[in-house]
Amino acid sequence: MNAYFTIVLLGVVLFYIVWGLGWFLEWLSHRLLRTTRDPGSRSWYMLVGPGVALHESSHYLGCKFTGTEVVEFKPINVERQGDQIVLGYVKYMKPNSSFKNAVINLAPVAVSLILLIAFAFGATFLVPDRPELGGSAISLLTDLVNLKSNAPLLADPVYPLTQISSFVYLFLYTFGELTVVNPVFWIVAFLAMTIMFSNAPSNVDIRNAAGGLKYIMVFNIIWLIVAFLLPAAGWILYGVYEALAVLFTLAIAFAAVGYGFFILVAILGKIRSPFQILPLTGCILTGVAFWLMGPGILATISLVMQTLISIGVLIVIAIPMLLMKSTRNKE
Repeated sequence: MNAYFTIVLLGVVLFYIVWGLGWFLEWLSHRLLRTTRDPGSRSWYMLVGPGVALHESSHYLGCKFTGTEVVEFKPINVERQGDQIVLGYVKYMKPNSSFKNAVINLAPVAVSLILLIAFAFGATFLVPDRPELGGSAISLLTDLVNLKSNAPLLADPVYPLTQISSFVYLFLYTFGELTVVNPVFWIVAFLAMTIMFSNAPSNVDIRNAAGGLKYIMVFNIIWLIVAFLLPAAGWILYGVYEALAVLFTLAIAFAAVGYGFFILVAILGKIRSPFQILPLTGCILTGVAFWLMGPGILATISLVMQTLISIGVLIVIAIPMLLMKSTRNKE
């Protein structure tokens, strides 16, 4: 085992984890949110519609990238076809190349990754005390690339994990410093959930991408063996797996924000209207109270702790409402 092998392993495994997280979020939504079981409703268009449109648009971009002819493109098109409900689609001339098929059907993963990274850094730039986060990401990538020329670091398989984990912690801490009174906090959390919905692979995506995925998996296995036996060979693929490891790890960290927002939505969705506004109001008012206390409060309660306490208030108010029949939604 060596540090470069760990990096390659992260780049390989995290790809499937990011893809699986999108699928799992969609699976959860069908079981916890009535909205996702009612395609075409107003709430469906608000919560799920953007993810569907982004998913189909990603396939469209995949077609354009591979030079594949698009016959028809409808990012959102809720209609019944037999016993199935079609939410949106891209009809295209199926290419003969397994690689092109894989690119088209895996495009939602790539697009969601790019958007997650863009929103992640865009959000953290709004925190005045953390303008160096983008530079930290570049420093981390440079460090991982160059460790192949540092024998002690290369011999430590845990080193990449500690460095990447520290950066993820820095990102999540920075995001928490936005606090619940900042609209950007909620906007980015919603976008994170939407992007994770778009990342969810359909059965058709998996079937069509299977051929290309086999080649990718074979190459990854071969390169894992190379990385284990001859880590210096990593210079041949300069920075490729290092970049994948960093980006996929950050995507998972940002996906955690989306999952957190989904859980809050699921909780509020179980409460009968108009009572569901009460937990959210309590959360915002708690954040406002901290804000009114001024900078002096930071000596005892950090911005991140203020965020956690505010969300805790939402949960504390919601729990008894979920237990009472008079305020709980009837499924």
